[in-house]
Amino acid sequence: MRTTVLLVTALTLAAVPSASGQRRVRIGPTYSSISLEDLSGKSHGFASFGGSAALIAGDDGETGVTISRYNDLSTDGRVRRLTLFGLDSYYYPVGAGATVAPFAGTLLGLARVTEAKPGCLLLCGDTVSTTSQLALAFGLGVRVNVGRGAAATLEGRFLQVPGSDIQALEAVATASVAFGSVRKGAFLAGTLGPAASFLIPISGPLRGRAPFAGVRFRRDTKKAGSVGLEIDFAPLEVTSGGCAPGCEPNAILFAPGYEASVRPLWGRVYAEAGLLLGGVYTQGPDRGIAQGAHGGVGADFYAGRLMWNVNGRLLWLQRNSGENVFGVQVGVSLSPRIGAPAH
Repeated sequence: MRTTVLLVTALTLAAVPSASGQRRVRIGPTYSSISLEDLSGKSHGFASFGGSAALIAGDDGETGVTISRYNDLSTDGRVRRLTLFGLDSYYYPVGAGATVAPFAGTLLGLARVTEAKPGCLLLCGDTVSTTSQLALAFGLGVRVNVGRGAAATLEGRFLQVPGSDIQALEAVATASVAFGSVRKGAFLAGTLGPAASFLIPISGPLRGRAPFAGVRFRRDTKKAGSVGLEIDFAPLEVTSGGCAPGCEPNAILFAPGYEASVRPLWGRVYAEAGLLLGGVYTQGPDRGIAQGAHGGVGADFYAGRLMWNVNGRLLWLQRNSGENVFGVQVGVSLSPRIGAPAH
């Protein structure tokens, strides 16, 4: 499984039928396919099995727990196993009750990692030990509701266990039975659509080697502003340091933010600020998670039932080396208009 998992998942979000009520609780088995790179950059595919349960806690999301077992994650012939206990959060900009409901997902969990380390030369075998570490994952996906009694989800995400060699892309599928009372709340409008952007470097050795492609979420709040989220596939290159030239990491950028806005008749103008995570799953010095922040301005332009968005924002990322990288991301997206005319 390669980067196409996230891109195909993003393209699946194009059409979203109208929302209806959905039962509060779902529970069922999970299956995932995960791709890990070895030291040479070759990808290896593995599978995991487990179970999950989730509760619709509000109009825009679910919280849940997942237990997954990865019996074999070895890329070099040595033992590597993982048991993951995760706390999940699913953010639905158009609600969880739609027939096809896109979402952004995050996971924070406890990882029990069993790994073999090489022992002394010739005389000793590998030393196998089990440690407990934090795990973090983020990505996007779709939920398909079958009536009110069943649901299935497919999510593409970046997964990292920071104290191990597990930094990977993963596709996770669940099939769930839904039960309990039907959730009916005071739903506020939301929308999402495809996004494209490019990076203008300011300082630091990271550059974009191609335009970024992703999905932009937006949902109004009960106050004047909106909650925004953009998830991008970012092909990068390192221009200086030990691995340059030829070091070309791929990253998944996860950028939630709050948008304070004003609303003229033709659309909306806003200022946005939020946190930024960059998950790098390819081999190299940047493999893992870079963290930082973003902030900027944007505007929505109404065009019948559709809405164009243009935006520019300053990005700050701190690499694993501690080096700071700054750049300006300029982008455009298209999505269904919030509050579109009925005709």
